[in-house]
Amino acid sequence: MLRTLCLSLLLVSINLQAHSENDSLAHRAFWYSSNGQPVLDSSGHCIRNGSWEALGRPSCVTDITEAEPKAAPEPKAAPEPEPKTEPEPEPAPAVEPTAAVTTEPEAKTEVTAPTKAATAVTETKVVTVVADPAPVTPAAKPVVAAEPAPEEPAAVTYSYPTESITAHILFDFDKNNLRIDQQEKIEVAIMQARKAHKIFKVSLDGHADSRGTDEYNYDLSQRRINTIVNYLNLRDMETSSTMAWGESKLILNADGSENYDHSRRVEIKIKVQQKVAN
Repeated sequence: MLRTLCLSLLLVSINLQAHSENDSLAHRAFWYSSNGQPVLDSSGHCIRNGSWEALGRPSCVTDITEAEPKAAPEPKAAPEPEPKTEPEPEPAPAVEPTAAVTTEPEAKTEVTAPTKAATAVTETKVVTVVADPAPVTPAAKPVVAAEPAPEEPAAVTYSYPTESITAHILFDFDKNNLRIDQQEKIEVAIMQARKAHKIFKVSLDGHADSRGTDEYNYDLSQRRINTIVNYLNLRDMETSSTMAWGESKLILNADGSENYDHSRRVEIKIKVQQKVAN
């Protein structure tokens, strides 16, 4: 036992001596900072100085002293708590049935009809249910019947009948001047003609009574025609034809005698065309 202990101490001293010798060589062969730490390059190696070859190429102190980091022990999982078991309930002690012996006779209960005093008065609650008011519906709008579409007027056709507007203009004996009362007859005839659709022609026939010679009466009937032509021209109505008859077409009374007043005349005939809707 003592021998083994001595050998162990010897090996430790040798190791410490070699380690200290190597540290001194490294300090002389590499660059160190003022705080004793080796100066490393970008790759993490010690930077050598000029004594590295002469000293036998010692290793950097970091190569000797650095030890591999020990892995941190994995944390142990906490043990799961054991489920608590509730103690089973103790069974209740069994009760032995005991027969009860009764010698007294059973009491009879009589049921009597309830009197008015014994009747129970039950309180009745009157619940008034107020119903929601019925919704008020707006009054219906009166339905107005649609007006029927106006019917298209049927096609109107026209007819164009012709008719004659006549007037007898009377003159005094042996005169050809126009009387005022006869002038009104001409105006009525003109207004009727102008209401027509179209005026075709205006014709004048001059007459005289039987008193006087034929030549004189012919000339007198022509002068009477000229009086009417001049008046129509003033009323912008053109005369289409004229005819002097003298005393050849007399007006007779019912007894066959001559009507002198109506024989001295100019007959105006205006032929017009009317427009009549069928």
